[in-house]
Order: sequence, then structure tokens, then C-alpha cells
Amino acid sequence: MDSITAVPPALWCQGFFLGAAGGILALQVLPRDVRSTLMDYGARRPSDGSSSGGQKKTKAALLTSLASYGQVPHSWFWHFYVLSVSWSAFWAWQYVQRGAVMAALAEAQARSTAASPSMELGRVFLAWTMLAVQGSRRLYECFFVTKPGHTPMLFVHWALALAFYTALNISVWIEGSGTILESWKSQQPTVLLTSRVPSALAIFFAAWVKQNECHRYLAGLKKYTFPSGGVFSYLVCPHYTCECVIYLAISFMAAPPGSLLNTSVLCGLAFVAVNLGATAHGTKQWYAQKFGAEQVAGRWRMIPFVF
Repeated sequence: MDSITAVPPALWCQGFFLGAAGGILALQVLPRDVRSTLMDYGARRPSDGSSSGGQKKTKAALLTSLASYGQVPHSWFWHFYVLSVSWSAFWAWQYVQRGAVMAALAEAQARSTAASPSMELGRVFLAWTMLAVQGSRRLYECFFVTKPGHTPMLFVHWALALAFYTALNISVWIEGSGTILESWKSQQPTVLLTSRVPSALAIFFAAWVKQNECHRYLAGLKKYTFPSGGVFSYLVCPHYTCECVIYLAISFMAAPPGSLLNTSVLCGLAFVAVNLGATAHGTKQWYAQKFGAEQVAGRWRMIPFVF
């Protein structure tokens, strides 16, 4: 028991992110029809388990039938962002009130990493604000921009996303635990403008604005229309690219002294990249089947010149 409690909270978050990413990677070795049933949602989700071959069709149909018992509406995406914004508000309240939950986590982290430098308090505030702004915009888009989906997603997808946003909201401040605890004892001024702040904010808001543009563009398309304007001419899922850049900017902002990136947020980015990368791969295949392979030929899925 002591060995478990001795593990710093940041390491628990990192382990969750990397474990979840590893699980998604492991699913990629499954047969395509099985993988599609377990991972796809929205328009790409198989509805009848159809595949070539009678035995394959029967197995896929059986798996689809079993999976249907663990489904939730795709429109529940807004739950993720309500939770994220709620966690942002909760941790802000905990800091202002010197709450017991933040204190317990911060003390556990500080004990385990006493020799490691802690994030500057100003960058803790800024990283928290960046995540809160991202969650707020995505919540707004769920209600006022994107079209509500009627297709289901698996319950495990929903639960995994809720766990992700919970861990991410801890990750943006946990490596600043020492500084947080110290700020409760003394009234040192908080420095917000440091050398990396302008570049981190510039990268963040550039990706933030572009992702909103992508979501508005997709929402304006007629049902099942092939997206081909702007950055969609070069990338299948540029909104996923923006999502990754947003978390990269937060990781850059939240890095402790002497580090380029915040390890906990970076592990969260690894999960996002793997998860969205798998979705982008499936999206490109679906586009090729529905609109023709020539439509997506030469387009990167998510990461220019790489994937």
C-alpha cells in the first residue's frame, strides 16, 4: 500500500495516458471488421456487421450485436467538455480556497519529486487557462456549431474520454505542486510574462482559431459531402491536427524550469495523437470507399509529411 501511495500523482496520469494509448494501438492488429466495430463511431460505424464471406459476416454481426448493448448516443460528446470546464473551475476554486483535494495531491507530488524543479506559478495559471478556454470553446461548438449526431458510440469510448479530461485537468498543474504549496505560505508576486509565454500563446491560439474554422466548415457541409476546402485540401482531418497542436502548446507552456515540455501533458498528447490518428486513418479509408480513392490520394491523414 505504501508503495502505491508513494507514486506521484503525475506518474499516475502519465501511466493512464500511455496505457490507454497502448490499448488503442493494440486494437490496430485486429481484423478490420472487428476493429471497425470496436472503434468507429458516427457515419463510419458499421450498422449490420456486413463483410465478405458468410462466416465473417456472422461473426461481425454477432460482435456488432454484443457491442450494441454498451452504446451511448454520439451526441453525448458535450459531456466531455462540460466535465473539462467543470474540472477547470473546480481546481481554480481549490487553489483559491486552499482546498483539501488539491493540497493532498500537491503534497503527494511534492514529496515524491522534492529534488525536481516545479513549474512557475504564472505558467500554472496560464496552462490552466488555456485548457479552460479550449474546453469552453468545444462546449460552445457542441451546442451551437456542430450538428448533433444520431449514431451511437461505445460506452467505453465515452468513459475513456471522461477519464482523459479528468487526468488532463490534473496534469496541467500537478508538476507545479511545489510552487502552489509555497504560494499558499507566502505572498510572492505572480509573473505571467516569461520568455516562452508569447510563443506558446501564439501557437495555441493559431491552432485554436483554425480548429474552430474547421469545425464550422464541416458543420456547413451537406450530409456526407466530401470536405475539400482550405486545409482539407491537404489533410483529411486538419481539426485533429489542430487538437494535437493545442495540447503541444499547453505542454510547452506548462514545462518546469529546465524542460522543454511538460511530461504529463505530453503523455496526454500521445494518447490524443494515437486516438485521433486511428480515427483519421479510418476516415481516410471511409472517404476512399464512399467518394473514390482519387479524392484522398496525396492527402495526409493528420500530420503533414508524416502521417
